[in-house]
Amino acid sequence: MALGFVACTAPEQAFVTDVKCFDAAHPAIIRMHHTQPDTSGELRIFMRTDDRFTEDSLTVRIDSFTPDSLRCTEYHRLVFRRGHRINAIKSIVEIPYRRQVVLKEAGNYYFTLTPTRPVAGIEAVGMLYRAN
Repeated sequence: MALGFVACTAPEQAFVTDVKCFDAAHPAIIRMHHTQPDTSGELRIFMRTDDRFTEDSLTVRIDSFTPDSLRCTEYHRLVFRRGHRINAIKSIVEIPYRRQVVLKEAGNYYFTLTPTRPVAGIEAVGMLYRAN
């Protein structure tokens, strides 16, 4: 699985991975490289979808790994509103995940998103980090 990484020094950073198939055997692994310790912000999940995507909700298991070796697993229900189209058949959907997140350490944070059921039409999965 190829990991994609896009970031800048602006208050908003996007970290994304392409997915060929999004199911329990093929989770999305997102690496978020964070350089400013002790900062707070908001995390949002986003997905690029194609015309096969027809879901209105999806439950995913999110495994989080921090630079200081902490781990957390939780289930999160994603509710989709129709995103804005980037062309005739592609769409971006963005879902709130966590507010007032304090990232204590600089380094790589990993998020593994695993759907509880197979879903068609998702091409990429990512995390947006917006600093406060």
